[in-house]
Amino acid sequence: MFGFIITKKRISNILLVLLLIIALLCLVLFKASNRVEATTLQPATDSIERIAFIENMGYRVNKEVGEEAKQIEIPYVFGDIYGEYQKLQKQAGFDLEKYAGSKATLYTYSLIFENRTDVYAHLLVANDVVIGGDISALSVENGFIKPLSPA
Repeated sequence: MFGFIITKKRISNILLVLLLIIALLCLVLFKASNRVEATTLQPATDSIERIAFIENMGYRVNKEVGEEAKQIEIPYVFGDIYGEYQKLQKQAGFDLEKYAGSKATLYTYSLIFENRTDVYAHLLVANDVVIGGDISALSVENGFIKPLSPA
């Protein structure tokens, strides 16, 4: 018959190993969450950074048309429209639920896009970082809205 004697030393060794495993898991999860967050936070303190962000995704901003800025509040509870917009944001790696109830600035830039004059980039900015946005065309006949992601 196999005998296993539990001693105080053996218990403390097991606990030490378990604590080390937990600490290692916490470190790995912390590093992974920081890496994801760092890739989505884009500085947007001024129009130069915002335009550079849009152009780095492959779009051309029409610099002859100035930016428009509008203060908004992201609702606490997402209705149908904001729920659909949230789905669009998640496709681009953003999550507006983290900012529910917060104030943000919606910046709008006219784009030079396939000989069209109705295509815009919208950036949602809070605390000087891009937290969301979209690329959209306002035409009734051939309008669209798509995630703020590379062209």
